[in-house]
Amino acid sequence: MSKWENCAKRFPYRTSITEPKREHLSIAFDDYFVATEKGQHFIFARLGETPLWSAGPEHPWRDLEDNEPVRDEFLTAKFLDKEYIDNLHPLKGTGQYQGKEVKYSITRNCWVYLNNRTVHVHGTSASETPESPTDDDTARVEEILERTETTVSSTIQKLQAISRPASPAIQAGPSHTRAPVQASSLPTPPVSKGKAPAPIPPQSRTPTFRSSAPKASTSQGPVQAPPPQPAAPRPPPGPPPPNPPAAGAMAQQNQPHILGTAPDPYDGSPEKASAFWNTLANYYTINDAVYATDTQKVSSALTYFKIGTPGGNWASDLMHTALNANPVNYGTWNEFKAAFEKQFIPPAAQMEAIAKMHNTSMGTKDFATWFLEWSTQAR
Repeated sequence: MSKWENCAKRFPYRTSITEPKREHLSIAFDDYFVATEKGQHFIFARLGETPLWSAGPEHPWRDLEDNEPVRDEFLTAKFLDKEYIDNLHPLKGTGQYQGKEVKYSITRNCWVYLNNRTVHVHGTSASETPESPTDDDTARVEEILERTETTVSSTIQKLQAISRPASPAIQAGPSHTRAPVQASSLPTPPVSKGKAPAPIPPQSRTPTFRSSAPKASTSQGPVQAPPPQPAAPRPPPGPPPPNPPAAGAMAQQNQPHILGTAPDPYDGSPEKASAFWNTLANYYTINDAVYATDTQKVSSALTYFKIGTPGGNWASDLMHTALNANPVNYGTWNEFKAAFEKQFIPPAAQMEAIAKMHNTSMGTKDFATWFLEWSTQAR
């Protein structure tokens, strides 16, 4: 296993890199990651086969093996002809050559001007320097504008070709749907020879309701319509229905109540770690009806760490990792417990507690007293 692989295995708690930390990286680095250790963030990088580390932009890069600061000559070892560059920035790989801004290209392994033309550092003739970067940029802009104009013109022609045949098709549509409705398309009944034409059957119409009373004889004169009957009175309105119970009141009745007292915010002190964890575990045990899943327990437990302390920084890193996962993943309660013990409970304290568990004998004590002492160490 290489030195870099050992470094990655030694610091497993990763976090995302921020923009200030990214500015602190060198373009010559072959790999990097950001990890948390005891509530603090550190940047680890590999230059060749050498692992390096730094505490942030305001701190130097150091060798991971001997913890000595790394000199600029080591950081710029990959930069060829760096002795000809003025104001060389060891991390960004930028500077000036003969008064012109240049930068180092890792992929091309040479110095280039800002227009990506190669710098010939061993020559002094004018042909080896960018004669007219302004003309070159102007040519590129003109080429881009010409391509854009051609693309826009082609798109407009295609849209016009598509829109022209569509207009008559839309206007002709209704004429086809109205044609079958004309009366001339109805069939004409046959006419028998020497007789009057057969009557045309009446077209179906909407039925109308008529009075079922027999028609009076025409000799008796017109029939008068009966007087209108008075409308039946409306029944009195009934009592209004009872109001249903509010949904919020029903939800409050079914919601379980919080029991006990939540632990005080933890600041990351090793001597307070065991007491804080016991209080936290007991709080979620008596409120298992409220915190029914591991996600609810872990996400809520991370809020009981004091902001601005090593404990708060550690909890913030776990929140960041969980919220950036897709989907959001806080892990299990047992994983959270193992991570807490590894971070805040010193191995010496764990070994001392295990030793006391083995050495706590019952003797002449009653079982309740002995079990209380033993379980104190087991926590």
